[in-house]
Amino acid sequence: MQTSNIIWRIDDRLIHGQVIIGWCGQLPIKTLIVCDDEIAKMDWERDLLLLAAPPTIPTKILTSQDTIKELPKWIENNKIVMVLLKSPFELEKLVKAGLKIEKVNVGGIHFREDRKEFLPYLFLSPEEIRVFKNLINQGIYFECRDLPNSPSYDLKKILKKKNG
Repeated sequence: MQTSNIIWRIDDRLIHGQVIIGWCGQLPIKTLIVCDDEIAKMDWERDLLLLAAPPTIPTKILTSQDTIKELPKWIENNKIVMVLLKSPFELEKLVKAGLKIEKVNVGGIHFREDRKEFLPYLFLSPEEIRVFKNLINQGIYFECRDLPNSPSYDLKKILKKKNG
C-alpha cells in the first residue's frame, strides 16, 4: 500500500538531526512514527527516543503490528507521515505481515565491521543485502537519499554495480 502521504524511511539512527531538520524541516511532515518491536516494548529506550523528537510534530513508537493497524488512519487523514525503521529487517516483518509498500527511502545505515560500503552513508552486511534483494524482488523500490535535496540512487543498481 503506497500513498503519497506516507514516507517509509530506513535509518539506523531513527530520530536525529537529518530527520528533524532535513526531512521535517523541508517537507510538511505532520507525524513521525518509529516502527520497532524492541524499542516499543522498552519504556526507557522509548522515552529516550521520544526526547529527541521535535516538540511540534506528534511522534509515536509502535510495534510492527500496531503500525499496520494504524496505517489506514494515516492514509485517510491524508497528512504526511514519516515511518522510520531501524533496518531492512523491520521492513521485512511488515511485508511478511501482508503490507504492500512500493517505495522506501534508505538513509543512513552506518559502518560496522561486518558491513561493506555502498555509499558514504550506506554500509550493508551480507544478511542486510540478502533482505534488500528479496524485498526488491517483491517489487519494492529503494531510493537511497540522505536528505530530500540530495542526489537519489537506486539501491538495486548500486547493489549490482558494487557486487552486493
